[in-house]
Amino acid sequence: MANMPENVIEHLKANKTVVLATVSEDGIPNAVPNQFVEVKSPDTILIGDNFFKKTAVNLKKPDSNIVICSWVSPKEGFQIKGVANYVAEGPDYETMRQIIKSRSEKLPAKGCVIMKVTEVYDLAAGPNAGNKIV
Repeated sequence: MANMPENVIEHLKANKTVVLATVSEDGIPNAVPNQFVEVKSPDTILIGDNFFKKTAVNLKKPDSNIVICSWVSPKEGFQIKGVANYVAEGPDYETMRQIIKSRSEKLPAKGCVIMKVTEVYDLAAGPNAGNKIV
């Protein structure tokens, strides 16, 4: 696993919208926007599930490879790769459920993706675009 640098953590805390990409067992990619992202620790990100369909199916396999992308402008953005497990009970799920319900009681809070970070890349436009950070 890899620890995200402080600037990446701060970026995720400030900009909660990410694009989450998964892949099916047949290798078919799927990408969805998500606004329920919580940095648990420098190497762990929690992502809430309210309306996942294909994404939930893709995450049923333990230790699924996923990637999230987040950016606020051409000057700042990150691609974070990791290994994920989907849970619908336990402390991480309860943490995410509280976050979701604090925004709207109407949201279903069906589950939580626990992402262990393996790599971080720079997405900012310019000469460092695509460079590995960790």
